[in-house]
Amino acid sequence: MEWSVDLHAETAIVTGGTRNIGLAIAEALRAAGARVCVIGLSDQAALDDAVRRLDPSERDAMGLLAQVADEVAVIDAFDRVEAALGNVSILVNAAASRPHKPLIGISRQEWSQVIDVILTGAFLTSRELFRRLPDDRRGAIVNIGGLSAHRPVKDRVHVIAAKAGLVGLTRALAEEGLGRIRANCVVPGAVETVRRPGQSMLSDPGEQPGSRITPYGVARAVLPLADPRDSYVTGQTLHVSGGRYMP
Repeated sequence: MEWSVDLHAETAIVTGGTRNIGLAIAEALRAAGARVCVIGLSDQAALDDAVRRLDPSERDAMGLLAQVADEVAVIDAFDRVEAALGNVSILVNAAASRPHKPLIGISRQEWSQVIDVILTGAFLTSRELFRRLPDDRRGAIVNIGGLSAHRPVKDRVHVIAAKAGLVGLTRALAEEGLGRIRANCVVPGAVETVRRPGQSMLSDPGEQPGSRITPYGVARAVLPLADPRDSYVTGQTLHVSGGRYMP
């Protein structure tokens, strides 16, 4: 019996894969043998650095800049990944926009931007995987959720709504893919991440010093759920939060 995660036969896409949790997941998938494409939004330097970390030869890793909420861009990304690395069988939706703003100050445009990146982006990429996966292959989707969708905080109404929707989307995808494409949601708690200039991090009043995990702790939880060989664990939400939320 083989107990380790062996992904040498798989090709993966990780959205939001140029830094922090997304990059750690991409590294874990690559270490398990998968060919990996990371998708970023606009930072070419971060994208290039991520690809070098995954595979300096760039034979089994690639990077793309794309708007995941843009249907044409998503279709083009899948076309390019298939041409370079083969049929995509693993999808990790880690792309997110997480601004902090009081409810009464959120504009319609700001609301749509967050929903589009987190929820619509995951819908479009997942739909493309379903459309393209060969009938004789199995697939796996892992959506990266948010603790605030389960333990709400102030000033993140749009983010909370999008992340809560991601849990529902995960269950719907699992039902659609029963027996062939499984879908699960991993919800990180407080994670030590590198923030962009001016990007703040909400604190948890109950948080203990040194209680944040690294992105690699989240990646270790994602890896077994990304293995297409196991189709039985599906439609689940796994909390990686050090006990901050216990459903």
